[in-house]
Amino acid sequence: MAAASATSSSELPECPVCHDGYQEPKILPCTHLVCKKCVVSWLHKAGVKGGCPLCRAPILPPTSRGQRDLDTLVNDLPTDLATMALMDSHNTLSGQHVCMICEDNTAATSFCLQCDIKICKDCVKTHKKVPGTRKHVIEDLNKLSPQRLAEINRASCNVHDDRPAELYCSTHRELICMLCDSTYHRSCSEVKAITDVATEKRRELEQQAQRLRAIETALAAQIKEVKDMFPSMRRKAKDTFDDLEQWVDKRRQEVNTLIQAEEDATMTSLAELEKWRAALALNTASVGKLVQSASGGALLGMVNSLTSRLNDLESQTGTTRKVEVTDLTFNLQKLDQLKVDIASLGQITKPTSTPTTLQQPTQPAPVTSTATTATTRRTADKPRRAELAKVLRVGDRVKPGPDWDCPRRDLTGTVTAIPSRRAVTTYGLDPTGRVDVEWNGECECHHYMGYNGLYDLDLL
Repeated sequence: MAAASATSSSELPECPVCHDGYQEPKILPCTHLVCKKCVVSWLHKAGVKGGCPLCRAPILPPTSRGQRDLDTLVNDLPTDLATMALMDSHNTLSGQHVCMICEDNTAATSFCLQCDIKICKDCVKTHKKVPGTRKHVIEDLNKLSPQRLAEINRASCNVHDDRPAELYCSTHRELICMLCDSTYHRSCSEVKAITDVATEKRRELEQQAQRLRAIETALAAQIKEVKDMFPSMRRKAKDTFDDLEQWVDKRRQEVNTLIQAEEDATMTSLAELEKWRAALALNTASVGKLVQSASGGALLGMVNSLTSRLNDLESQTGTTRKVEVTDLTFNLQKLDQLKVDIASLGQITKPTSTPTTLQQPTQPAPVTSTATTATTRRTADKPRRAELAKVLRVGDRVKPGPDWDCPRRDLTGTVTAIPSRRAVTTYGLDPTGRVDVEWNGECECHHYMGYNGLYDLDLL
């Protein structure tokens, strides 16, 4: 028995703060489980702005901080009743196994699921003979685990602890027994079997979870799309400038080819001109030597032929022996404009209107009970109400506004959904705006825009 109990204990969850079994575990907004006393102690040390001990996510909504004492605020956090049932089952099965019917501390070997007690072998036989208990389910203590007991354990009536709860009153949101149904809840119209209500609520929760999964999937796709924007922008910039560089390189090669062709043609002409220059140099040098060394008679004998040769050379040089000089030009005005155009490439433009935010996909309205809200006719204090419309968020705590047309003025509620897209106008949100508010855990209703696009709500 001890070994079985130890095995069951090792499988039980424990609080990440006190490292002990959960005592009234609270579900934090980040979904981590922490004992209520540990949450209160943690917030006393870290302050109301303190985050989850595990992930540092906010525990209390900003609008609720400082409005009430910590015990009340933490008590408003949802309690994990399934884990509490598991811990209660563990406490029931742990400890000394003594028959709870016999008075002589006889060792218990079995557990009656209907009576919720440990019994010995002899009492098991008696249990199966008595008409009122013969149909009870009895299981072996060595095989019964806290998980199994928590699954099949029946809840108790909120008023009569000794009676099992068989019905649920939707009007008062209470688990009740058959006696309560015939007395305190006799006039209540919404009393159903627990199994029927649980099936309905389970279906509603599954539908809501399915809607949230669709929203999460859409948000994940939008986040990926936004993240992929920047690699796409880099690829686009690279492709653009690569194309520009290729175009410039291609034009550079074309210009160099033109220069090379012109250079080759010019060099050919220059080679011919160089030959002609050399011929001129030889003839002028030869004439110079003759002028210096020949006698007068010899010079006069050659002068006609030499003059004729020099005249031919001079005439040919002045008419046919020329090289055209070419140049490479750039249109500087177009070049300056090209620099301006290149400088304007790849500009990151900012939107002139309100930046686009991640939008939740269109979804059906949550399954809630309907309630008619009063038409708001607020005409004064517009700036304050406009600020309310701008800052209103899911999870905000609210109360009825000045024009609340309902006899109950003591209601407080929580904004549970803002399903429609809203545009901020002069005095608040556009007339299509809507918020869902759950009032004191009693009912949930839709609030639509009233006069001048205002909600008849006030922040707590």
